[in-house]
Parts: sequence; structure tokens; C-alpha cells
Amino acid sequence: MHRSSYCGVNCEQCKVYLATMANDDDLKHKAAEEWSVLYKRDFKKEDMICNGCKSEVVFTLCALCDIRICNENHAIGNCIDCGVFPCERINRFFAYHKTRDTGAIFE
Repeated sequence: MHRSSYCGVNCEQCKVYLATMANDDDLKHKAAEEWSVLYKRDFKKEDMICNGCKSEVVFTLCALCDIRICNENHAIGNCIDCGVFPCERINRFFAYHKTRDTGAIFE
């Protein structure tokens, strides 16, 4: 069984998740470099920590994710379980990831 996020991304394919699980500073550094360019932010290897979207320890951007917050507020495990799926929020998310090489692997 894959560790999936609220939006349907497979966390086990995420570079930050993989670097965290391996406790690998080189992978964290590489992810920080790649994601700094991708998201036009300055990330450090210390920022590259995440135990998965549904955990207490999440990556900075994931902690602020409106999809995550919405799922938690509605006490559902995944957007697909929501009565208004697909909503504008999830459609914007999918559109964003389709136009960029974010490495997101959807289940």
C-alpha cells in the first residue's frame, strides 16, 4: 500500500519524503536545489523534511497547502472521498503539476 497524500500524490515518490526516510543529507541538499528553482524559493537542506502529508512532520509548503487543510477540516482521508470532488482547488493543483515537472506521482 502506498503512502498517499490528501490530493492523491504518492508520497513515496516525493524527493523530500524519500530523503527524509533515508535520512540522507545529500538527497536533501539535491532536493533543496531542485525545489528552490521549481518553486522560486530559497530552500535549504534543513527544510527538506517530511514524513508524509498526513503526518505531524510535513514539508513547509505542504503544511500551508489548502488541499491538506480542507481535508483535515472536513475529516476526510482524500479529496476523492469528498462530495464535491473535483473542486476548483484540486483542479488548480492538477493543472499546476501538469504544466511543470514537479515529479508528482499521482495514485
